[in-house]
Amino acid sequence: METIPWFWVWVVLAAALSVGEMLTTSFFMLPFALGAAVAALIEAFGGDLVWQWVVFTVVSVVALILFRPLARRITPTTTQKSGVDRLIGMSGKVIEGQSLAEEGRARVSTEVWNVVTEDGGRPPVDSTIEVLAVEGAHLIVRVTELPEAAPDESAQC
Repeated sequence: METIPWFWVWVVLAAALSVGEMLTTSFFMLPFALGAAVAALIEAFGGDLVWQWVVFTVVSVVALILFRPLARRITPTTTQKSGVDRLIGMSGKVIEGQSLAEEGRARVSTEVWNVVTEDGGRPPVDSTIEVLAVEGAHLIVRVTELPEAAPDESAQC
């Protein structure tokens, strides 16, 4: 029966985990790569297989505990909004005020949405709004700028 070449097992494991760490950049695989590298050194100096596993486990756990604060400090914590959540905080323009329900329609970014003010009313046409929340297919908005009053045509005659 042929014995397993543990030195090469540890070296290949350390290399694979190092490459995996480079691809993920999460500092999760790096401690295990270090543990495998130290276990390979133990094998190279004639250490017993049990000691290789003990060293691999201890070095990996200690390195994992030491690297977590570094990983939290380096990893950005900002999350990018997706779906309709990205609309919250955006501004838009009310383009239509007449509808069967108590709602208007507004263009936010490139999309047209049914909008209702935070007190349940209909925002005035041509007013600027800010999106506060999304409820189903409706945006709850706050009017931030009222439309300019149209000039009175009868005064010009």
